Amino acid sequence: MAFLDKTIKSENNIIGFWKIEEESAELFSLLKDSLNARELTQYKDLTHERRRCEWLASRLLIQKLLGQHAEVFYYDSGKPYIKNGFNISITHSYDMAGVMISDKNHIGLDIEKMNLRILKIEHKFMEKSEISGLKPDNKIQSLYVNWCAKEAMYKAFNIKDFDFKDNFRLETFDYLSCGKVPGKIMQGDLEKKFTIHYNEFDGYMTAWCAE
Repeated sequence: MAFLDKTIKSENNIIGFWKIEEESAELFSLLKDSLNARELTQYKDLTHERRRCEWLASRLLIQKLLGQHAEVFYYDSGKPYIKNGFNISITHSYDMAGVMISDKNHIGLDIEKMNLRILKIEHKFMEKSEISGLKPDNKIQSLYVNWCAKEAMYKAFNIKDFDFKDNFRLETFDYLSCGKVPGKIMQGDLEKKFTIHYNEFDGYMTAWCAE
């Protein structure tokens, strides 16, 4: 198995990561005895190998973090939850899957594999003033903190008709490989503030928040 020793616990939140090194058949063999008929149908409806691996890895993560299998359901908004009163957030990037489990209503987790391509799209999710405030020595990492944080805030509150530049904002921060930064969502009369936690590991950046 490729459950990573990167489990993060804070307050009533727990986060785990799975590096997907297996093919779907191997992952399925680890989980098949726990799946009910509904879940088996969901799995069989997935035809893409990568999507199957992501689906299985996220369920294995939930099982690992809780110590038991839990079926995933979805609100009308598309946010996932499990029936024992916990909300969850699921994320994938390349060969990494992540799951956050919490008893809080608004939670969000994102993970992204870092590369230089983010420099080509920074203007799509950052205002010029935000970009100019980044330090050259760790600009790539800081951009990924912003990207992951804004994705996490979007998942947490799931506002409609949003724009990452206009509706999601982080305060200026000094980058560390593991840290936290205040963030907020702004849309019309709505303003929600979060503390964004972030962590860099194995070439990935991850960020999460909970309210």
